[in-house]
Amino acid sequence: MIDLKRIRLFYRMTKNLVALPGIFSLFTLLFFITGNFQGFSDSTQSIILTTLGISSVFFAIVSFCGLIEGIFFLFIKNLFKTRQKVLFIIAMVLCLISAVTLLSMSLVLGVLTEGL
Repeated sequence: MIDLKRIRLFYRMTKNLVALPGIFSLFTLLFFITGNFQGFSDSTQSIILTTLGISSVFFAIVSFCGLIEGIFFLFIKNLFKTRQKVLFIIAMVLCLISAVTLLSMSLVLGVLTEGL
């Protein structure tokens, strides 16, 4: 028998675990943009981009795990409403797309700041 209380706790933990690296990645991106306008040194910008890359990799991994969890929850009948399950899957797909976008952007900007 499936313990519904544990699954709901795991569901809430996954949502929070996806939100934390996502927010951290966005703030790191804003810090990088602010640093461009304030004239941060190249080494500082490189460190910020490395931090953005690492946090976006973690964001992508957690979003992918959340997507797998959402697909698994889709087949459990009594857990949540179907609308909530579909919205969770859509949110995880959007988080995964934004994580891959942030990762590719940090890699491209890292190459540009280091010089071609």
